[in-house]
Amino acid sequence: MAHPSPRLRPDAPKGSFDMRVCSSSFFLVRDPASVPISRQRLGRLIQQWKVRTDNDSRLALDTVISELVTNAVRHTTGAMLTVGVHADLDLRRLIIEVYDGSQVMPRHQITGPDAETGRGMFLVEHLAVSHGAEHTARGKKVWAEVALPGQPLTRRQLLVHPRRAARAVIRRLSGPRRPPIHAPVLVASSAR
Repeated sequence: MAHPSPRLRPDAPKGSFDMRVCSSSFFLVRDPASVPISRQRLGRLIQQWKVRTDNDSRLALDTVISELVTNAVRHTTGAMLTVGVHADLDLRRLIIEVYDGSQVMPRHQITGPDAETGRGMFLVEHLAVSHGAEHTARGKKVWAEVALPGQPLTRRQLLVHPRRAARAVIRRLSGPRRPPIHAPVLVASSAR
């Protein structure tokens, strides 16, 4: 089971850990059956870390991890893939990295309207805030950064940062207000 690894933020007080940054990695066999497994593993990490997602961010995360793993399965060599997942809840970003043993960088393909493949990196480019590929000592890393919706403040943050907590309360209270709901007025009609 993957566990979040707390990282010390540069602006954090000495001796404190900010659990709003979570990081984990897992291995996959380079096989087409690994694509749905990668989505399931990502979903479990998101749930374990209590990351809030909406429909748009969940669709983007599922599509991005599917495309990155599919490309690694189809276009690389080696028996295993490594997937890294890093969430920074303060910055509202989640980074997905897929490591493989090939030095060949991904590229856009020109596809016809009836082609069933060749659109993966195009989708990643449009769903991610940023993306890229880098050579590593053992191959390459292809990554994408996906935006997350606003995350709730933790109790610890409320205690350590009372000003931030006060601003959050003010924002919530001064947000758009709904008009009061009034009961419908029944008009008596005289039917003669």
